[in-house]
Amino acid sequence: MAFEDSGEGGGILGSIGESIKGILAGVVLFPASLFLIYQVETCEQAGAALKGAVPASQAHSGVASYVTGKLSASPLGGEFVKPGKYISYSQSSEVYAWEETSKEDSNKKKTYDCKLDWVSSPTNPRDFKSSTCKSKPYHKSTIVDRNSYAFDARIKGEDGKTYTVSLGDVDLTSEVSSVVPEGGQLSRGILEEGHLYLSEKCARDTVEGCERISVSVVPIPEENMTFVGSVSGTTVGKFTSKEGNKFLNASIGDYLTTMKDIQSDDNTQKWIMRGLCFAVMWVSFILLLGPLMSLLSFIPFVGEFGKAALSIVLGIIALLITAVTILLVKFWYIWLILGLAAIGFAIYKRRAAASA
Repeated sequence: MAFEDSGEGGGILGSIGESIKGILAGVVLFPASLFLIYQVETCEQAGAALKGAVPASQAHSGVASYVTGKLSASPLGGEFVKPGKYISYSQSSEVYAWEETSKEDSNKKKTYDCKLDWVSSPTNPRDFKSSTCKSKPYHKSTIVDRNSYAFDARIKGEDGKTYTVSLGDVDLTSEVSSVVPEGGQLSRGILEEGHLYLSEKCARDTVEGCERISVSVVPIPEENMTFVGSVSGTTVGKFTSKEGNKFLNASIGDYLTTMKDIQSDDNTQKWIMRGLCFAVMWVSFILLLGPLMSLLSFIPFVGEFGKAALSIVLGIIALLITAVTILLVKFWYIWLILGLAAIGFAIYKRRAAASA
């Protein structure tokens, strides 16, 4: 049985009133999206900072340097994995517990209910708003989330020297990926469809109160790896760029291959962030036109179509503004030149007209 919250007001006036409040959020989100675009386009990335790195034998202050060789480290294990040749180990858990949900009807009346779902941090049902759900049992997580890295990591360089590195400081490219341990690598738990379960009952069926654990390891590659950062003596650490940012990246293969992997990951990350900026701007426009959206929702038959069409138009506008802003930030000098040229042309036309 659901629990209803009468909310503030109802009908068309209540809906418009709530949307007017959303305008304030839209006013904040729009400039925030522009600021995010600026940050994304001007932030220093690893590929640019580490470009031009020199071999460890030529390492000197102020210039990035690299080591290529075979990585080794002390055996690393975990609560559910036997010790092995791993760079890192991580674990996290979810409990099949009660979670409160809410929804609003056309009159802005909020209804609360609860359902069983996989939850990483279950809430005590006593804190739910639904009176019916408050009596549900509280199922806590018993497994602590954990990330750990192998100690005593060493790189046997191609120059014959051995270098030490702190694996917790290294940003690995996507080419050095994590995997789910296989059955023979596990020290406890039952592996089923990529998750570990603590009992046969939970592994067979989804039962209230069951806990599933996500475990992953990053195996030490068999191939040579290249670590790009700052080499000092026989230690590979983070390189501090001129902008004050610190970088220590690694991938499989030689220096050129590693730099390509780093650049590829940089580009992927930048496009993801650009997409996020576009989404924030789109949401800001929808919030700014919230009252109009609310009015459309009360028009029979065509109202929902009108809302969808308006959302698409706002999305196109947000996409265009995002693209133009990126160009303005990325190629600001071109716009400056064009602006100066336009001013010069206007002065020339005015003088030509005056002398005619």
